[in-house]
Amino acid sequence: MNRALILFTRVPIPGKTKTRLMPFLNGEECAQLHTCFLKDIYEKAKQVEADLFVFYTPKDEKELLKSVVDSEAVCLPQYGDDLGERMKNAIGIAFRMGYERVILIGTDIPQIHPETLRNAFDNLEDKDIVIHPTFDGGYYLIGMKQEYDSIWKIERYGTNTVIYDTLQHMRNERLSTAVGQMYYDVDDKDDLLHLYHDIEKGAICNCPVTIDYLELVLKEKLEREDENI
Repeated sequence: MNRALILFTRVPIPGKTKTRLMPFLNGEECAQLHTCFLKDIYEKAKQVEADLFVFYTPKDEKELLKSVVDSEAVCLPQYGDDLGERMKNAIGIAFRMGYERVILIGTDIPQIHPETLRNAFDNLEDKDIVIHPTFDGGYYLIGMKQEYDSIWKIERYGTNTVIYDTLQHMRNERLSTAVGQMYYDVDDKDDLLHLYHDIEKGAICNCPVTIDYLELVLKEKLEREDENI
């Protein structure tokens, strides 16, 4: 196996994860929702022909993370001063382990399809880099066949120009790039309502753990919020 797939995540700790959903959700609900996202994404990642790694923060919560995903999961701590450096370091570790193609994805898109991940690896057959954007101007997936330090030099992550700035670095380096399928990530209340509506319409059915939590636990809260809009 020469391919590595990295899940890049926070450990779902109340008050420390999915905080942009607060106060609509309380800290425990945010952590439980992220747990559901992780479970769904992890199961789909296992369907892809690649060795799977979970890079996590904070570094002292490995056992909690393993209880969420899989006791046999390969979990490694993130390190670096900002998001870009932490992603760069995670990908670099995979290359130093001998992998020839490495893809990193976030864990804010429980509705992602395994085929999306397979297509990303396929795109690396004839492209230097693959990147998949989100509707808010970021990206949820990036992959490459070797390390490129310059592409991580973004002034500030979490803005609506991250994908543009990253693509500009790629153009400056004359890297051939495949831009893949766009998804919306679930960061705030509006995103969560969007996901819930898509589930209710039957547009999304491939994240069963998340669906159960939204329909069995958060349904009343989500419907009440709809009535107030």
